[in-house]
Amino acid sequence: MSNSFPSCDPLILNDEVWLGVQSVAESLEVSVPELLGKISSKQLIVIEAEKLEDLLDTIDGLEGLLSAKAEATVSWEDVKAELD
Repeated sequence: MSNSFPSCDPLILNDEVWLGVQSVAESLEVSVPELLGKISSKQLIVIEAEKLEDLLDTIDGLEGLLSAKAEATVSWEDVKAELD
């Protein structure tokens, strides 16, 4: 039994995509092969910016709720009464 990898088509990237991959690798201070290895071993994941923003918004909302609960809240009726 052989330990060879299954054959696959070569990966072809245009210049713009290749430069983008190199830029990501440089920002993480790894080589392109290391970057791809980390992605394939699930040490790194790729997430769409919009999904990341949604997650951050959810975290901010939860932090706000926790803060309000810790600090206690004032009812709207109490606020109105103070204004009168």
